Amino acid sequence: MYFYKFEENVFEPQKNKYSTPEKITKLSPSESKILQYLIDNSGDIVSREILLEIGWPGKIVVPNSLNVSIANLRKALRKNKNLLITIKGEGFTFLDNSFLKYEIETHPINKSDFIDVLLSDNDEGEGTSNNKKLIRPHKLISIMKIVGYNSLFLAMFVWGILWLDNWQSPPCVMINNDQRICGNIELLNLNDSIKDIPKNDVIYVDTAGNLH
Repeated sequence: MYFYKFEENVFEPQKNKYSTPEKITKLSPSESKILQYLIDNSGDIVSREILLEIGWPGKIVVPNSLNVSIANLRKALRKNKNLLITIKGEGFTFLDNSFLKYEIETHPINKSDFIDVLLSDNDEGEGTSNNKKLIRPHKLISIMKIVGYNSLFLAMFVWGILWLDNWQSPPCVMINNDQRICGNIELLNLNDSIKDIPKNDVIYVDTAGNLH
């Protein structure tokens, strides 16, 4: 980007704006193109035909359109309107070496290179706890994965505790103080089924009433 400056007057072509200490004037795109061309070719006489092509490229306009634009530019120049000179029968010129062109340097940031993250830094010898650090994207992704895995593990751990808390072992009873029977006890005929089971064994009854 760039702008033109003469004393305290500033012309910004990209914004179609001309500023003086007294007023800021919004120019039309055609007026901005014509003024920029005249400034870039200061000291040269520019014909009306060229200015018509500069202001309205590829269009057919009435000659008076240029007269209106020149008049508006002189209004925008205010007390410096004499910088824009009419050369009768030839065209227009701008006073040589009046405006200077200044480039505006821009430094775009590549987001894929670095991500600016505020971290708490407690390392010895560093005085603040909120220092800015640059973290590469792949490191940030690794950190996010670790956090995700930890969250998943914690959720599974809590679920396991709740499951164990709600789980109940099969009911058991003792018979004659020497036999333990667990499971679906209501399906078991104690008199007929356990007489052949050795003493001190644990008997489990499944849902079909079978012994194991």
